[in-house]
Amino acid sequence: MIKENVTVQDAVDLLNELLKLDYDCISRLVTTRIPCNEQVADHPTVATYQDNRSQSSYLGLLGIINGLFGTNEAGSGPICFLVEDNDVISSFQKTPTQKD
Repeated sequence: MIKENVTVQDAVDLLNELLKLDYDCISRLVTTRIPCNEQVADHPTVATYQDNRSQSSYLGLLGIINGLFGTNEAGSGPICFLVEDNDVISSFQKTPTQKD
């Protein structure tokens, strides 16, 4: 069945389910970033990583998924992952909102 409406929580739940099923695959997939061109880097909702040293932009899977949902007031995507002290991804969650 095709889901025409997917929420941020649906995406978080799926990512966490997949992380439990195959940790190595999912953690490598979401932490891998590929060089992208300026047009992708300048997209209004897709999150890319800017390397100031090399002046290059990089795109990962989570940047694309977040691009489907847009950005918050701070310009962040709605999904992030938590990392343990040993650099291990522990889970995905909705990006906390900051209220000043």
